[in-house]
Amino acid sequence: MKTFYTIVFSMLFCISAHAGDIKGKVFEKKDKKELPLIGVNVYWSGTTIGTITDANGIFELPNNNNNQLLVFSYVGYKNDTVKINDTTPLKVMMIQGEAIDEVIVARRTASTSISKLNPLYVQKVSGKELERCACCNLSESFETNASVDVSFADAVSGVKQIQLLGLSGRYSQIAIANIPTLRGAESAFGMEYIPGTWMESIQISKGSAAVKNGYESMTGQINIQLKEPSTSERMHFYLYGNQDGKTESTFGYAFDLNEKWTTSIMLQASANYREMDMNHDGFLDKPIANMGTFINQWNYKTDNYTSKFGFSFIRENREGGQKGFNHDISQTQQSLYGINIDVERFNVFAKNGFIFKRPSTSLGTILSFNYFDRNSFYGHNTFNVTQKNFYANIIYQSYIGDTRHTYNAGFSLVHDDNDAIFNGNTDHVGFIETTPGIFAEYNYIPNEDFTFMAGIRYDHSSLHNGFITPRVHAKYNAGEHITLRASAGKGYRTPDAISENSNFLASSKSFVFDENIKQEAAWNYGIAMVNQIPIGAKKLNVNLEFYRTDFENQLVVDLDRNNNEVHFYNLDGDSYSNIFQIETSMEIFKRFDVTAAYRINDVRSTYFGKQNDVPFVNKYKGLLSGSYRTNLDKWQFDLTAQFNGKQRLPSTGNNSPQNTRANESDSYMVLMAQITKNYRNWSFYLGGENIGEYTQDNAIIDPENPFGDEFDASRVWGPLYGGMIYVGIKYNLARD
Repeated sequence: MKTFYTIVFSMLFCISAHAGDIKGKVFEKKDKKELPLIGVNVYWSGTTIGTITDANGIFELPNNNNNQLLVFSYVGYKNDTVKINDTTPLKVMMIQGEAIDEVIVARRTASTSISKLNPLYVQKVSGKELERCACCNLSESFETNASVDVSFADAVSGVKQIQLLGLSGRYSQIAIANIPTLRGAESAFGMEYIPGTWMESIQISKGSAAVKNGYESMTGQINIQLKEPSTSERMHFYLYGNQDGKTESTFGYAFDLNEKWTTSIMLQASANYREMDMNHDGFLDKPIANMGTFINQWNYKTDNYTSKFGFSFIRENREGGQKGFNHDISQTQQSLYGINIDVERFNVFAKNGFIFKRPSTSLGTILSFNYFDRNSFYGHNTFNVTQKNFYANIIYQSYIGDTRHTYNAGFSLVHDDNDAIFNGNTDHVGFIETTPGIFAEYNYIPNEDFTFMAGIRYDHSSLHNGFITPRVHAKYNAGEHITLRASAGKGYRTPDAISENSNFLASSKSFVFDENIKQEAAWNYGIAMVNQIPIGAKKLNVNLEFYRTDFENQLVVDLDRNNNEVHFYNLDGDSYSNIFQIETSMEIFKRFDVTAAYRINDVRSTYFGKQNDVPFVNKYKGLLSGSYRTNLDKWQFDLTAQFNGKQRLPSTGNNSPQNTRANESDSYMVLMAQITKNYRNWSFYLGGENIGEYTQDNAIIDPENPFGDEFDASRVWGPLYGGMIYVGIKYNLARD
């Protein structure tokens, strides 16, 4: 009987609530005048049911019996949400600021989300998701993510590298606040230069990026949003330690100087002091290392102008190699094998935004200068590089007629000065390149269901002459629960052969350049579907995607022609990557989320006239991850399993029998877990990595003869050491 009354009451409530359409006007205030806003998106929260305002700022849409929250979204303005209690006409004033266009793909606040408005396929990884693992730095931020693979570059330096869409991270554009960074010589080490606790979120964009962000993206863009002075966090403190001897601490504090000025400082220090040789091959499993980083950011804001600027500094030193190697004397004065990597990095940046009286019209400028200095040796190999990069971008944004037709256009300049020397020689290393460019991008948004974006840019390189970069993206909401996307575009980049492949310095291989290396160029095509399938009161989120990267020219890194050589030459034949991925997620029961994903990698290239699988790429990748939070998030339990398929490995057929290895890796699983106890401001966590303790056997070939012809520490395809336990403490203080 109680159920019957509940049903009757609900029906009566719905009938009384359906009293007519919702009408209103949206405007902004300029000089005490109310100016109508044209083309504002108005929709019921959590749905795709909505409309846009007309030339007078007026809107009208049907009443939604199941929802009382009406969302107002407009480019360049803060989103507003209004609770609807009756059909009284509304007057909504919008305020200029950063628009929030993310719609989560789970019922409650999700740790990852995919925008329903953006034509680009962008997965946002929030700070909540980053807390699910230790996440000491950017390279460790993807352990619960199915799209990005992370692995060690070699068995002696401790450097980690990433893959996106089955290709090396150098084909993905890495950016901080949409400022391109970690380029060229930095790409080998830079993933570890961004502390995890500094990051507010990460946006992973697959396929070709927008032309306003440059021409270099081929497989996607990874954009890091750092914690800014104006965010809700006043102070944070973080302390981490693990059984391998690594300790790390970070600290950040934000200051409000007045209503217009805010600033923040963030510092990080980490060190690894323990000498480990768990596999008893005579080499340190991890180098003895220390690193310090610092960043100072400033924000200035008025009604019509915003400015963000700051600078950062990094200092790092790594010492590894054979146990007993003395780093106080030179390599030539001792018989043991050692490595040393010494890095300094300085960056200064500025972003300015000018907002005009015309709605949705602004001018933005981005300036960045980066200095990177690396001095290193691996045994008898020495490689030193000083890289100076200047980046400038000017973007004007407005609309044609109304805000259904928006555009941006601008000018960019990239200047790279790489001064490098390899084993005392400057041949085929280092370059100076200046590339000015112009671009234009058009966006058509007739309604909430369809978005079309087309862009084109022209750049002229001082090394490669002129080239054109076209890119197209489209998004369509096929009903309330299905979002379809398609993209196509081209990308270019200037390869830096030794900097980007410095892991092979940890071997006896000679570097052979068969010809002068040309500019790389590739097309990327992609389709994706995001489907929210209602299952009772919950939703099963299913993401399907297929991406193909097709190279017109590529720097081919040939490890098969001769065991003792690395050959570099331009592509002569086909080289491509086909990636199919399915990912599902659901809140199984209250506060218990599960994610399952599976990816197939088909990555092939042409090596000396023969097509073959690209080495060190998994045939498949699987992920199963679960997270449970108790009421009020007092406790959190996380468990993630990664399943890694077999990889083709370079041939060792010319080696002596004892140093010959299989041409294919094993498939293996890695298990990670973490328990977190949360208080109001404090969090304490305990976790474990590689709990199953799977390790690659004999990761270093011929470690007893590191100066011999068959020594190779770069043939890494799996975990290098067993299980590791860590603990950590976090403190966060919100603003008043």
